[in-house]
Amino acid sequence: MTKFNLHQEKINAIKLDLNINDIPDEIFYRDVLCILIPPSKNDNYLQIMKKISQNPKINHLKQVIFISSTSVYENSKSPKDESSPVKKDNTIAQAEKLFENLKNNCILRFAGLMGESRYLAKYYNEVLENSQAIVNHIHKDDAVGIIEKIIGESTYGIYNICAPLHPTRQDVIEKQCKVLNKKEPKFLEGNNQKAKIITEKIDKKIFYMYKHPNPTYFPLIKNQDVF
Repeated sequence: MTKFNLHQEKINAIKLDLNINDIPDEIFYRDVLCILIPPSKNDNYLQIMKKISQNPKINHLKQVIFISSTSVYENSKSPKDESSPVKKDNTIAQAEKLFENLKNNCILRFAGLMGESRYLAKYYNEVLENSQAIVNHIHKDDAVGIIEKIIGESTYGIYNICAPLHPTRQDVIEKQCKVLNKKEPKFLEGNNQKAKIITEKIDKKIFYMYKHPNPTYFPLIKNQDVF
């Protein structure tokens, strides 16, 4: 959505050039700052996060929400809750460290973001290895819904965010291929099971009714790039 479109929706948009040296103070003149900048989109990611987190004005905000990822966790088969070890060399984990000592912070570690034209079967055409591993996904509608809930209830802390159900990769792709009339890949079992993302902490903190609790039935839009 362009700045013009945002203004049409009566949203006060600011165009921020992340390649410049200074972060405009204007982004701190609000109650809540929600940071959703993927490191893959900017070479100066950590420098930008450092400038934002160390600006004195950030302490005057009611809430700072940093969108992280469950990819920060170390690779192992054990279930992952918020106390599980993270990768020290992971860029997002390093960015988390910049915000975690803020008194007004909320760090949300999102599972794999899916929805509309972003679906698992899109990324596998011939062979799917480790097909019996579970998926840790969240639909974009629920991602937005949970952020809204976090803001509305002034929630602070670190939380995993993931759909409550964890079908296998094969379950998900078989269903998606059927819906999309797409040829299934060859399913190989493998033995590298994926760790389950535990969301007990956020489930106890807020009440949220998932629109799409089961990744097998996430609604799909074929051949329309919306991400």
